[in-house]
Amino acid sequence: MKTFPLFLLPVALVFAFIGCSDGGSGGGGGGGGGGTTPDVNVNVSGCGNSVDGILQCAVNELKKERWDEAVAYYNAAYDKDNNNTKAIIYSTLANLAKISTDPKMASLMKEHFGFTTYPNRLNALLSDSWMKEYENEKLPAIKTPAWVQGKGSMYNNALLSNNAMSFENWAISLIANVLDKNSNGFNTLLDDVIEGVFGPSYNLAVERLRKLENKKEDRIKLDPYFIDQLDLREFFDEHDPVGWAEVNTILSATLLVKASLEWVQSYNLSTDLNWLKFAWTENTDDVLNRFKSVPVSSLPFKNNFFKERSGKIENSKADYIKAIKGFQSSYTSIIGSDVYPTKVKDSYSTINGGFEALINAIGSDGKFYIPEDPTKGTWPTTKRNDVKATVDLGKFFAPGYFSLEKIFKTNNGNPVFYAKNEVLCADYWRECEPDYKILTKSNYDNLMRDGRLALAINMGPFNAIFDEEDDSESFEYLDIGFDGKVAKALFEKYYP
Repeated sequence: MKTFPLFLLPVALVFAFIGCSDGGSGGGGGGGGGGTTPDVNVNVSGCGNSVDGILQCAVNELKKERWDEAVAYYNAAYDKDNNNTKAIIYSTLANLAKISTDPKMASLMKEHFGFTTYPNRLNALLSDSWMKEYENEKLPAIKTPAWVQGKGSMYNNALLSNNAMSFENWAISLIANVLDKNSNGFNTLLDDVIEGVFGPSYNLAVERLRKLENKKEDRIKLDPYFIDQLDLREFFDEHDPVGWAEVNTILSATLLVKASLEWVQSYNLSTDLNWLKFAWTENTDDVLNRFKSVPVSSLPFKNNFFKERSGKIENSKADYIKAIKGFQSSYTSIIGSDVYPTKVKDSYSTINGGFEALINAIGSDGKFYIPEDPTKGTWPTTKRNDVKATVDLGKFFAPGYFSLEKIFKTNNGNPVFYAKNEVLCADYWRECEPDYKILTKSNYDNLMRDGRLALAINMGPFNAIFDEEDDSESFEYLDIGFDGKVAKALFEKYYP
């Protein structure tokens, strides 16, 4: 099984791809490759006539590593008695695991990453049956775009060798697919990630948990095998009473992930990547010539890259507030239970005040103050002696606050470039700071003879988030790693 909860698997697949490369470690069995196989139908009359009996059938299926059948039994238990606390909790958690195989996840992996197949069955996803063997690695099957295999490409043989393709060449093919299928940037990709992860299975889990809102005192102890197979031990074990509050904490945590993705979504990730779609050769002049053909209006700083996407930030704010209110409600329920120690209950007044202050600060575009001891006293709502940090949430959620022209030094909308040159110190034991000088057309050849290209980051906007009103310009340099012909081509694109 995975080393993270199944309901977070899609995020890992999208942003790290590690869920695919080690996906075969847990499941040996079951069920076909990708495609459109319908949900498993389980004849509940054949195994257990009560909720407890059906739940035991689900555990039996888990032990056989038949994940789809297990989820179907958990849903069958809910259908048997949709007011039964056990049935509600088990089916809620099981449907979070099922997020990984929602139809939109299959579309996401195929349409944005070029996977030729992606299962809509957990049995297949958690086995290696849907993958293709490439030089002894478990990897998703992908079809390399034709343009990267064109005349003179250094990858022609490597990318066409099918089973003999190495992991490194598979990764090259994946990059080519990402460029091919997201050649205008990553807005749609991120939109589809959010829509796919927080789709039908997630919404079903949320709806089912609401059934327990009127009996929050009810708690059960989960089967240890269920906990292990869904990797839930970081949340609770078989000795912990689990009810509405505990499961709602998990759902609130996933909503926090959604809110964070929506914050990124509020920035425009659109930029032209079509110029990279050509047969990659060993001749670096090829990519330089392609880059030179791109109009400067299509490049970051001159296009809309990382500027505001209108209306998106409000979704993020709303979901942050909803997630925090979820944590607050769970905590309120927890302190009313006899199963938690007095220490947890004694901190309630202070921590609950923190929840309220954070919700208000986000909603009113205000400031959130963090005290030295968040478990005692009243939570600060203004600057006072025991405040150790301040977060200006009005700035954090301001549309386009971190746009490129605000966080980098610019000149008439162009990035200001610097030549970074190392300085030799007379005292060999002392490390000297590099020398940075602004580049112009007249001094470029001289300053960049042994230099590297750098940008100046304006730390003012970042400092203002945490230092209250201090948003004055304060620059630090960022070495962007280019020298020689590449650096010159980039500089001349903005300063012809």
